[in-house]
Amino acid sequence: MNNLFFQVPMLSTSAVQQTLSSAVTLFIVLLCVVALLAIVLEIMRLRSPSRSQRKTLRLLTIPVYLVVVTVLVFTILCSNRLNNLDNPQLNQPSSSQQSSPDGSSVPSSSVVPPTTAPTVPTTPSLPATPHKTENSDPKNWNVKWEINVNGSFVDSYNRAEAIEFGSGDSYFSLPGIAGFRGNNYRTGATYGTANVTNKKLTAVWEQTISALPKSGDGAWTGAGWTGQPLVVQWDEETKAIMNLKPEAKAKKDLVEVIYATLDGHIYFYDLETGEYTRDPLFVGMAFKGAGALDPRGYPIMYVGSGDRTREQKQPRMYIISLIDCSIMYEYGYEKEFNIRSWRAFDSSPLVDAETDTLIWPGENGLIYTIKLNTNYDKAAGTLSIDPDKPVFNRYMTDLNTNPSNDLGFENSAIIVENYLYVGDNRGTYFCVDLNTMELVWAQEIKDDLNATAVFEWSDDGQGYIYLGTSMEYSDGTCYMYKLNAVTGEIVWEVSWGDIVYNKNVSGGILSSPLLGQKGTELEGMIIFHVAKSPSEYEGTTIALDTDTGEVIWQKNMKYCWSSPVAVYSEDGNAYVILFDSVGNCHLLDGQTGSTLDTINVGSNVEASPVVFNDMLIIGTRGQKVYGIKIS
Repeated sequence: MNNLFFQVPMLSTSAVQQTLSSAVTLFIVLLCVVALLAIVLEIMRLRSPSRSQRKTLRLLTIPVYLVVVTVLVFTILCSNRLNNLDNPQLNQPSSSQQSSPDGSSVPSSSVVPPTTAPTVPTTPSLPATPHKTENSDPKNWNVKWEINVNGSFVDSYNRAEAIEFGSGDSYFSLPGIAGFRGNNYRTGATYGTANVTNKKLTAVWEQTISALPKSGDGAWTGAGWTGQPLVVQWDEETKAIMNLKPEAKAKKDLVEVIYATLDGHIYFYDLETGEYTRDPLFVGMAFKGAGALDPRGYPIMYVGSGDRTREQKQPRMYIISLIDCSIMYEYGYEKEFNIRSWRAFDSSPLVDAETDTLIWPGENGLIYTIKLNTNYDKAAGTLSIDPDKPVFNRYMTDLNTNPSNDLGFENSAIIVENYLYVGDNRGTYFCVDLNTMELVWAQEIKDDLNATAVFEWSDDGQGYIYLGTSMEYSDGTCYMYKLNAVTGEIVWEVSWGDIVYNKNVSGGILSSPLLGQKGTELEGMIIFHVAKSPSEYEGTTIALDTDTGEVIWQKNMKYCWSSPVAVYSEDGNAYVILFDSVGNCHLLDGQTGSTLDTINVGSNVEASPVVFNDMLIIGTRGQKVYGIKIS
């Protein structure tokens, strides 16, 4: 019966399922009808007055019962077959041999039963290949763009291994914050959520840091602009091979703060207690920028110096092993190809994990890409690199009227897929294809871009970049922009005036904007701070609508260079933390900008903080590092 009834070789699985489903329904209806007939006959038999009538009715009832049993068996068989079709693994023969497509016999262990493919989160992609338009054509500013490979300038270049970055959320393989604003979209200065019930800030630990003599008069003190700490929760195997103190190595789920500061040191703290996890590393050069950790979770730090030493040692990039805190590589002090002689590395670099490529714009106007040839054996505790010669760009535009001052990059680059976005010191924003090193488009943004931009995927699948300029060349005005990442077209521009010019302490936008996270109260907001507006010692924090550029709320306070950072609670409530130039730490309501709590850390804060769950870390120019609890 099974072979005859269930073989339907010409039908698809879905067709068989449909047929069987109809059969089951029909049999159930038939079963109900026949069973009802059997009940009626049985009642008639019991009520019949004569023996002969009862005997006759009994004879009629027996075949009806047989029909009931037969229909019931068919219904069960059809239902089982239907269930097996829904679960392909249950249809596998029970013998140890199965038939291959050509009819031969193969062991069951070599046959992989069909399974449902897991749902994989999709990474958005740019809806079109980035390209210039009439308004973003580099010819508008007479951009001269050159590519250097192995020490020679070339007409064209194609990278042997294609660079392809993933989403910002997938950039760092470990829990933590791996670079300035966290990732390749520059949206990750906050990790995790906090239980914000009291809406209070409490300093729970502090550490003292020092100072370093400047190349001229005075000293670099504490942590300065941009000065963001890095935070990482190492896996246990990596902890075991690093030069951590015994108590740090033994601590389960240790979260380490790594902080490069202006005093020439790199410090290592326990996030929870502030205790040293290892001895500070003294490099002897002022670190203005945030540095970066390797996105693969390798124990590597990349950090650049921001000033020459008193002995006139020139700024450079460093690659440091976090196994033993040794310097594995330093570079960037050559003069042969620099148009601008100043060559600090204030920006926070990025690494493409798949191609093992370091990507680092410098203030000398070069965009470096370096194949690292990393060799890391976690089990053996060994780490080495053997970098190739850099492949890099250099450029010049009609806007760079004084290349000794206005060429180069201080802000950190965004990378989306294989496209790098970065702005220069004179008001040009660039899109570069990293696989060819060609310039895709350029856009004038009217003034110096010190603050790092931020990238957003919008609900319509488009990619956008938000940025704000400082005030160096314009007359008391800075500018905030939303750019289309594909074309470089300006979506909206907001100007902000009444900025007091001070050649020693810049005004305008020095802090990076905060883009509200989707699904929270900050969704649809981009938050900027304009320093020295409307007066010398004041500033204005502004929340703009990401769609229109219209002001949602604004708040006057002391001026800030420190970037705003978000705190998100598990229920989606959102708060903003912002430090100012007199050491106030403000906890703001994200929807209105109203102040919920304020504490003071004693001196000017130029550095940008990070938030890991309910802990905030910040360094000051007053030579202190604080761990602040958010409750």
